[in-house]
Amino acid sequence: MTAIPGARAVTATAGTVPANGTWTAGPVTTETASRLRVDGRPLLFAARDTFVFTSTSGAVTRSTVGLDAAGTRLRCDGRPVLLDAAAAIDAGGNTLTAADPGRLRTERYPG
Repeated sequence: MTAIPGARAVTATAGTVPANGTWTAGPVTTETASRLRVDGRPLLFAARDTFVFTSTSGAVTRSTVGLDAAGTRLRCDGRPVLLDAAAAIDAGGNTLTAADPGRLRTERYPG
């Protein structure tokens, strides 16, 4: 079977704007498909991460970046799944990027 560009991992990359402080990525949370797996791991419907900016003056700001599957033909449970290289970015340059394609297999579940 050929590789299908379904994502099963999301990487968070902290931005660099503005330059008077530092962004830090929090833990990435994901919504997974129940029946569709790639190399034994479920594909993803969506991902979210809250990035925290600490300025040099000590002020703290948060930004939540959401990555949702939309407009894709690959679906599970009636919902589109994230594809490899899908990305979302906010004004601070904080980015979520879907990755890690593999071989697509379905598993049978009792009806």
